[in-house]
Amino acid sequence: MTAYDILVPGDYFCDVVFSGVPRMPTLGTEIYTEGLTVTVGGALNTVFALHRLGLKVGWIARLGTDVFSRLTLEAVEREGIDTTLVHRLDHAFQRVTVSLSFPNDRAFVTYVDRDPGIFDLTRSVLERVAFRHLHFAGLVTDPHAAVLFDVAHARGAQVSMDCQDNPSTLADAGVCAALQRVDLFLPNAVEAERLTGAPTVAAAGPRLLSHTPCVVVKDGPGGAWLWTRDRSLHGAALPVTPIDTTGAGDVFNAGFLTAWIEGRDLSDCLRWGNACGGLSTQGYGGAASSPERAVVERHLAEEGTAAVTAFSSGSL
Repeated sequence: MTAYDILVPGDYFCDVVFSGVPRMPTLGTEIYTEGLTVTVGGALNTVFALHRLGLKVGWIARLGTDVFSRLTLEAVEREGIDTTLVHRLDHAFQRVTVSLSFPNDRAFVTYVDRDPGIFDLTRSVLERVAFRHLHFAGLVTDPHAAVLFDVAHARGAQVSMDCQDNPSTLADAGVCAALQRVDLFLPNAVEAERLTGAPTVAAAGPRLLSHTPCVVVKDGPGGAWLWTRDRSLHGAALPVTPIDTTGAGDVFNAGFLTAWIEGRDLSDCLRWGNACGGLSTQGYGGAASSPERAVVERHLAEEGTAAVTAFSSGSL
């Protein structure tokens, strides 16, 4: 039986990243940007980053016959990522995002061919391979997906989940049900505040913690915040000037999860997450700019241990 450190379900995105954008375009006008990069994105940001950090990654996805699927397959194979769990469709399956990248933020325009979810494919994989961890790149609230969390736990694996730009809130029973089934939830600050209705990260974290045992909130230049039942930690952001922040949160996830799966202390998990996320902003596209393990280890060795501190939520 094939054994994986981590499984990541999530169909591809092909990202077209325009960088050096002078301003947001307006109707009836044309702007020119300084750079253009075509790269893979979506769940592949995390998949590429995990692979470069040395984990055995199983990517569960579908690819079609269209040019964007072909470009993605070429990039994945060139990287040396396992494609055993990728299902090939006999029709086009387009998933494309245009990213307008500014130094400290980005805006997206996306098109996806409508298609049923990959829950059945994921379940069949969970039942026939060995794995230690299951990670979802977005907030999964479909009731049909609940069995995936249960199967993973029954197989002795832990489950983590990002949020992505999901408009749901804790008022949605599906959100609460999903959070109660995961071991680790990794939203960003905007997502955490929207989910909870809280005005600040400091207020949002404890509210999320009432539904799941470990919450990590990514706060861009503000670093990252972590809550468990008995610990509250803050990890400082990497002091870099971003070139492109596309996919930085996904690459943070990869760094954090690598340390988590390797059994490191939570403070080290934050260091690995912040190092990977910060380093990824020094290039274009999350997958393409995710750092190799040796680069991360060298950075962490130079940084020392002072970047993570304990805090009390009441003191924020």
